[in-house]
Amino acid sequence: MKQSQISDLAHLLPGNYENIFNVYTDNDNMYYYNLLETVSLPTLPQSVFSIYTIQPKDTWPLISYKVYNTTALWWLILQVNNISNPTVMPDPGTPINILDADYVSTIITAIN
Repeated sequence: MKQSQISDLAHLLPGNYENIFNVYTDNDNMYYYNLLETVSLPTLPQSVFSIYTIQPKDTWPLISYKVYNTTALWWLILQVNNISNPTVMPDPGTPINILDADYVSTIITAIN
């Protein structure tokens, strides 16, 4: 089940990274995520992407805020660009793909 479906836990918006993964309980009824699960995007045509150029001092949450008006979709930007380490930023001037905002909710629904 998803975190937002558990009344004991904080409710999250569907696009929050934490709500992409299922929540499990252990023998002590403690909640946990299996972060080793893979998030897979459906195959998308290039026409649903735009290009963003990395700026000095950009962070993934900042880019998410700039393009989606929320810091919560940083993980989607990494997934679209096949970036597995969120602690490393590309050099300023590097172009990355950004999923057009009109398609974000459709993609999140497909993932969930």
